[in-house]
This record gives sequence, C-alpha cells and structure tokens, in this order.
Amino acid sequence: MRRYIFKKGRRYTFLSIVLIGIVVVILLALVYYNSLKGIVERHYGDFKVLTIREAFENAFKNVSIQPSGFAIVTITAIDEMGNIYTARVTKEGLMSIAIGNQISQNPEELYKAIYAKAFYNLVLTQPIADFESSDPKNVLKYLNDVSYDYFQEDGREYVVLVGKDEPGNTIQIVYNISKVNGKIRIIAEKVFVNGKLLSDAGKRIFLAKVYKKSIEYDLIEVVKNSFLKDYPGVSIGEVFSKLNNARWTIKNESKKMVEFNGMDVIEGKETVITIGFKIDENGETIVSYALLNGQDVDKESIPYLLSYLYNRYSNIDRNKELDKYKQIIFSTKIPNSTKTFGELFTEYATNDKWNIEYAIDSVKLSVTAQTMKNDKFYMEFIFRKDGVYLGKATLNGEETEFDVLTNVIFGNNADKVQKVKSGKIVKYSSFTNNEEAFRSYLKNPTWSYDKEKDRVILTGVGKYGTKNWNFTFVFDLYFGREPILESMYMDGIAVIDEVSDYIVSKIFKVDTLGNNLVELVKNSIFISKTYEEILGPKGWKLDRNNDRVLYTSDNLQITFAVEPAGQVKVVQLFYNGEDWTTRSYDVLKTLENGGSLISLEQSQQKPVEPEQPQEQTTTPQYGQF
Repeated sequence: MRRYIFKKGRRYTFLSIVLIGIVVVILLALVYYNSLKGIVERHYGDFKVLTIREAFENAFKNVSIQPSGFAIVTITAIDEMGNIYTARVTKEGLMSIAIGNQISQNPEELYKAIYAKAFYNLVLTQPIADFESSDPKNVLKYLNDVSYDYFQEDGREYVVLVGKDEPGNTIQIVYNISKVNGKIRIIAEKVFVNGKLLSDAGKRIFLAKVYKKSIEYDLIEVVKNSFLKDYPGVSIGEVFSKLNNARWTIKNESKKMVEFNGMDVIEGKETVITIGFKIDENGETIVSYALLNGQDVDKESIPYLLSYLYNRYSNIDRNKELDKYKQIIFSTKIPNSTKTFGELFTEYATNDKWNIEYAIDSVKLSVTAQTMKNDKFYMEFIFRKDGVYLGKATLNGEETEFDVLTNVIFGNNADKVQKVKSGKIVKYSSFTNNEEAFRSYLKNPTWSYDKEKDRVILTGVGKYGTKNWNFTFVFDLYFGREPILESMYMDGIAVIDEVSDYIVSKIFKVDTLGNNLVELVKNSIFISKTYEEILGPKGWKLDRNNDRVLYTSDNLQITFAVEPAGQVKVVQLFYNGEDWTTRSYDVLKTLENGGSLISLEQSQQKPVEPEQPQEQTTTPQYGQF
C-alpha cells in the first residue's frame, strides 16, 4: 500500500478552507432565514399599525415562526381554547390561514378577527396615554360582559370595548391605536354612556375612575379648562383666575366638585367670592353654589353674579348677551295691553338704541328711541331673580308713568283697549270688569285694537254645547267711554242675538239674559208649524250645563241644540223612556199633522222614509228661523 504524506502546512490550509466554507453556508442560511422572516415583518392588507408577526404575537400565546419551503414562512399559534392556528405567508404577501386542519375560505376576515384580538389585548396589557402608571386591566374590573370590535375611520385604526358598569349603564370606550417612533400608543378618544357621548371633561373624569387614578389634579384642571353652558367662548379658568387671591381646591372628589375662592371689589367693598363647580353626569361643568363673604347666594341670583364676573373679567360678546335679554323683553306682554314689547319697538318706534349693565344680583337693559311722531323716550328693564321689572321711563326728557308713555307710543289705542277691559257690559254682574269675566270663560284670551275699524277685539277659545269654539268679540266705546258688545263670531260665523245673549249670560253668570234662547226654539218652524204649535207652550226650559233647550211632557222628552247662526236641531228624543232619536222626524211630522204616536209604536222598528215637502229644502230636524 502506498502511503501519502502531506506536509503539515498544507493540511492546516485545507481544514481552514473547509471551516470557512461551513461558516459561509451557515451565514448564508442565516441571511436567507432572516430574509424569510422579514416576510412577516410587513403589514397585511389595510391593517397598517401592526405587522403580521405583531398581530399574531399579541393575539395568541405560544407563537412560532419558521421558514417552510422556498419563500414561505409558517406561523403557528394556540388560542385560549386550545385551537391551533397555522398561517402561511408568501414572499409576495399572500396568506392562507387554517384552524386545525380546516383552511379558511376567507383569510382576510379571519386575519381581521386575529388583528382585532391583538388590539383588544394591547388595550389590556399596555397603559393608555395619560394613565401610564395605571394597570390597563382595571377596565375589566369596572366593566362586566365586555365585548370588543375593530374598525377603521379616516385612515386610523380603533378598537371599541363595550360592557356594563355596576349600575347597569351601557359603556363604550373607543381606543385609537397607532405607532409613534416605532412604539405603540393607545388613546381613549371617546366614551359613550347609554349611547350619549361624554364631553372631554366628562371623559377624563370617567377614565380616571375606570383606571383608579387619583383625579385631584386632573379634576381642577378639567374644571378650569371647561366652559359654562352660557359662556361657551371663555374657559372658567380664564375668567376666575384673574380675581385676586384665586385659589382652587377639591371640595368632593367622588362628587367631582371643585371650589373656587377669590377676592373682588364690589360696590367699593372687598368681597370674598366662593363658587362651587360640579361636573354633572353628562360631563358638563355647572355651578352648584355661590357665596359672597360667606353668605349664600340664591340659586336664582347665581346667573346674575356669573354674568357680572364674565363681563368684568373676560371679553364676552356683549351684543350676544344683549340680544339674549332683548328676546325675553320682546316676547313679554306690555302691562294693560294686548301687545308685546317686540311689537312696540318694531311697529311703533324707531331709532332704538340699547345698552346693558351688570350688577351682582341683576341685569339692566336701557333703551332710547323715538315714537312715530318723533317724540323721544327712554325705558329701563331690570332683570332680577323673581322676574323682569320696569324701571325709569321718560318722555322728551321728563320722567313719566309707564302707562302714559305707552299710550303716547301707541297713539292712545292702548287706552281704548284698557277702557273696554276695565268696563263692564253687564252692569249687574258680580264680576268686577269685562277682563275678569271673559278670563273666566275663555282660554288664552287676547285683547287687541283694530285700527281700521276703530274697534277693540277679544279672541279666545270657549266651550258652547259639546265642542270648543274660536270666539271673537267686537267692542265699541259708547261716546268714547262705555264699552258695548257690537258683535260676536264663533269659528268665523256671525252669532245671532239670542245665542249671543245666552253666551254673555254664561260669561257674566246672569241667567235672565239667556232665556230668549228658549223662545227662539219655540218660534222656529219645523215644516209648516212652529215647535210651540206642535208641542204646546208648556214644558220648555234651558239646560245651562249642556247649552241645550229641553222640552218635556208625560211621554216625550226632546233636546234641541241651537247653532251660532240660529239653526235649531233635534239632537235627542225619548218616547216613553225609549231612545227614538233616529225617528225624531217621524215623531214631529206626526204631531204636526195632528196624528197620534201610538201608530208609530205599532209600526216596524225601521222608520218610513219621510216625504219631502216641495217647499222644504233644509234637513227636517232643523227648524226654520
């Protein structure tokens, strides 16, 4: 056997080459392996926050990522129920997912569910913004029956948690999850309670309660940075921090109450002002109480104190404030008049100029203007806790009574309305005046003056018979002094004198005025004879409770209604205790012809159709007047 002997140097060279080759192969394998793993470091589809690897690793436990075959990476994972997920991702970004041995026919939807689970787990494992020191899982201690959903909006990605709090309210917390400088950032953007969106202030307080964070500092900051409903353009802190010695303290953390104390010079005296702010269940900041030098301010006076402070220490829109109070004035009726102040200033005055002044317990609006005859006048309106008061009034520079001023502005027309209201068209009535009497009968009585007809008009709703009517009463002043009722209308129908007298008798509670209504019915013609001729002169009376005329005999009872224009109608008829209303025409025609009702008793139940007289054109139950 031939024996070869290598030189020592050559042997080492060969071994080095082999070792280098092995290292190169390993390095190439590692590079290839890492390049394959890079396949799952990409995003899948529209899901841009988490990579494929991050989605699986945050959604599942026991995640394994291995290359398998050429340009393919396999991910295996197990969920909490023990289900095995297998995902294969190609270099081109294609993905297939199987649960157990079942390959999903819709991998995009399944991946979305995995991605949503990853978002949900992130909310429970990573602290959310502004609550970094709090345990993220506290949300599960606050909510029961929690479910979640993933959605995208305006290119941003969200997960919403839905559950019930201890009182049973439905809570929805919407979290936005994004990446900032490669790190996950979670922000609770919105909170809904029973479907109602909380304000930013309410949301912060709510989240502090959920995540068990002390809210002392936050509560004060929330109140200072929030806005009162009546002053949306200026924050609370911007106004109250300008007072001397301004101090903010927590009054009651559980009730979300903050107390402010400060100093101000009011009416030349240093005054300690205390305001209690509270965040209500809707997340709105409200004023719960106020004190001046330790003395309670009436709840109704607090708005005036606030308007005084906001006017003094902020740039509130005074014109907007002025318009708010003007609208109240304009909708208010002028004393002893049917017109509003809005009508006065829009129809009877020109060149009105308004000003507003604030006090701690009131607001004063003043106005200068001119009448249509160029008289200059001035009015003051004082708003206090218990209402609006008329202040000073002047006419051409001289102080005057308010009624005198309005009479001048209206051209004395208001005086005519007042004369009718204060007069009495039924002298011996127990009512003091017309206004009192008509107010007792009408709903929403409204007095006005008709300039064209020179008449005072009263309108309102009143009951007559079985229905409500829209009444119109037209008054004239006899020799300019004594009021008289000139005419009456019901639903626009001119009312005859007998009905008018009867209604006036009801209004003024003087029964004798309405008796002519009985005579009207008695003298109305059925077909050829009057009802009195048919039924006789006795047995007639008024039913004032129902506004009806009644006729009663031994075996017959008839109820008549009288319409506003005078039509007489039989509305009910009883014969021997039986309701014969549907046969009233037969009854009356038989009696008019001198016949007996016994024959009708013996006839069939269905009444015979009456023969219509040739001259008769109206419905037979109605009398002709």
